[in-house]
Amino acid sequence: MQAFTDCPADTLAGIRYLLTDIDDTLTEDGRLAASTLAALEHLTDAGIQVIPVTGGCAGWCDHIARSWPVAAVIGENGAFAFRRDGKRLLTTWWDDAERLRAQQREVLAVTERLLAAHPQAALAQDQPYRLADVAVDHAQAVGPLAPETIDALLHGFQAADIQARASSIHINAWQSDFDKARMANRLLAETFGLSEADQQREVMYIGDAPNDAPMFATFAHTVGVANLLPHRERLNHEPAWLTERSHGRGVADIVSTLLASREPTTRPIAARPIESGESQ
Repeated sequence: MQAFTDCPADTLAGIRYLLTDIDDTLTEDGRLAASTLAALEHLTDAGIQVIPVTGGCAGWCDHIARSWPVAAVIGENGAFAFRRDGKRLLTTWWDDAERLRAQQREVLAVTERLLAAHPQAALAQDQPYRLADVAVDHAQAVGPLAPETIDALLHGFQAADIQARASSIHINAWQSDFDKARMANRLLAETFGLSEADQQREVMYIGDAPNDAPMFATFAHTVGVANLLPHRERLNHEPAWLTERSHGRGVADIVSTLLASREPTTRPIAARPIESGESQ
């Protein structure tokens, strides 16, 4: 990882889409600072499309898509993407919604057995608002749990042929083949019309935890906020750059640098026209 201050000016000037994790990237101790939200709005005003990519639940993502200055939001580690079209909320599912719900029930059954063996962990408090994955709390309302316990839970899911990734607060588990990066690629291509080359040139991603590794591995321009460092040994792919400051303050530094690189003639980027067959 290099210091974000060393990010080339021509790279910064070419960024048109900023994708970002939420928990402990935009937020700190679960809170979103007004200054961080304002920074996202400044990006949108400058024509840079903001797309949060989170393990957060569908209920939270519904609010984000409707109320935040964002072009879309990817939730539950890639199970779906929401975006607003006027007063309507459009949904892009990774797979058939009913199939995802059925798979979620199977993962919940495995989770119950794992929690019986590791009672210091618990289902995340937002589990009732999830549509596809299962979240086990290891550092939000419980813990923080020891790394050995987190590893044991991850291995338990993987032994049952269930995908599982650890964020800074949760272990998210699911059965389908989605992840943050795969849904990001799909959304950028199908909704915003970006080719693979466009995505490598025009997209920047910000994250803070091991479950961001697929995004770090997929996109050329990736940044970790400073609080990523304690998780470095658990990353299987590092971001290209690292901010000096942590959490939303690090994001604010990225935003300031991106805005300083913009031409005065920057214009907003519209999503492709909505097709009649899209789900709502």
